[in-house]
Amino acid sequence: MKITRLRAAAAFAVLGILLGAAPLAAQFEYQVDVMSRYIWRGFDLFPNNNPAFQPSITYSFGESGFSLNIWGSFSLGERDIYKYLDEIDLTLDYSFSPSESVDMSVGFINYGYYFIRDFTFKDDTSQEVYVSAGLPNVFFSPTVTAFYDFDFKLGEGLYVLLEGNHTLELSERFGLDFYAGLGYSGKHDIDESGFSDLTLGLSLPIKLGDWRIVPRLNYTFVFLEAVNEENELWFGISIIR
Repeated sequence: MKITRLRAAAAFAVLGILLGAAPLAAQFEYQVDVMSRYIWRGFDLFPNNNPAFQPSITYSFGESGFSLNIWGSFSLGERDIYKYLDEIDLTLDYSFSPSESVDMSVGFINYGYYFIRDFTFKDDTSQEVYVSAGLPNVFFSPTVTAFYDFDFKLGEGLYVLLEGNHTLELSERFGLDFYAGLGYSGKHDIDESGFSDLTLGLSLPIKLGDWRIVPRLNYTFVFLEAVNEENELWFGISIIR
């Protein structure tokens, strides 16, 4: 309980500093995703082909490089089973560019399963830190991110993601985005290490004023049976403002 209080106090202190220093240019971004599956790092978190509703809000602290994101995932199928696995995550991110050719970010994520029966912060939340480096001026904008979950109950371990994307501008309002992401699990929620999953994605961003509508199609190849015994085809749509 003492550790939980210290974590909460530290989080509120950091948030207070950021809010006090936030310039007037600070702004919100809203996003709502409806996905046919909840696939995360190769895991199928809502089995039996259950879709998910995944809204998020991101608050950017002007040009400071700091942002705060609240993201949720809610099952749209078999609610009597999966309502207890509904999730709300909080991410604090700091992004910066040490040079014109390199982008970096560091951050902290708190995963929360607040709807589970007999919820406790100790047993039903998980904390993760990450560091990321990318080359925005190189073809396909490759980025590598290392995540480390230091929670001992929900799943301690390392996950490294190498990803890239490329956009073809078809017109002022339409584009075609290609995505690829290869994940390596260092005993991340499982008892073995190795390349765990590869996701290939295609999306079609449509600009409508301040809004973007993005249909998405993804296919995930899973290499470790402990993560998932099947490859996954999943799709959905995002609405962003």
